[in-house]
Amino acid sequence: HSVVAFLVGKKLPSKSVKQFLERKWGQVGSLTIHIAGNGVFLIWFENMQARDWVLDNGPWDVWGYHLAVRPWHKGMSLTMGECKSMPVWVKLKGVPIQFWNKVGLSYIASVLGKPLHMDATTMNRYALLFARVCVDMNATSSFPEYITLELEDGSTTAIEVEYPWHPGACTLCKVFDHSNRSCPRVTRRVWMP
Repeated sequence: HSVVAFLVGKKLPSKSVKQFLERKWGQVGSLTIHIAGNGVFLIWFENMQARDWVLDNGPWDVWGYHLAVRPWHKGMSLTMGECKSMPVWVKLKGVPIQFWNKVGLSYIASVLGKPLHMDATTMNRYALLFARVCVDMNATSSFPEYITLELEDGSTTAIEVEYPWHPGACTLCKVFDHSNRSCPRVTRRVWMP
């Protein structure tokens, strides 16, 4: 019944973030927020429906900063370390109906990274305009706009990929923690008159 959450690229006071999340997510169900340190939070929900609602209704932000949310699992590290991958919500448009199931959508989304979960509308096939899938994407990803899918008859179709939120990454360090502009490895040249 838990998730791990952390702010991307910004450290805000833990107490303020905790109060913000309690107000925002506490309306859905009872929860307990534990501060794990270094901007990482372990959030326990009293019921699975509340946890799933939080996962399904992302992406989330706190005062304009992206909050990455992942389902917690036994043995999962509660330290951020180098952020080489990030859960990103994607919209897949033009998915053939025969792929509109967990296996088919996971197969398509796996081109982008590791599929984590789908929102309830996608899972229940309420609207077939696009599928919303949360994918753990690498910082080295090119974030393609299209995926070419080969069909059973040998023909191909293009699946459009839309990113409601696109994380900035450092191409030098290949991490999401910071951008190229704030990279500690870049030597800055200062002009001296």
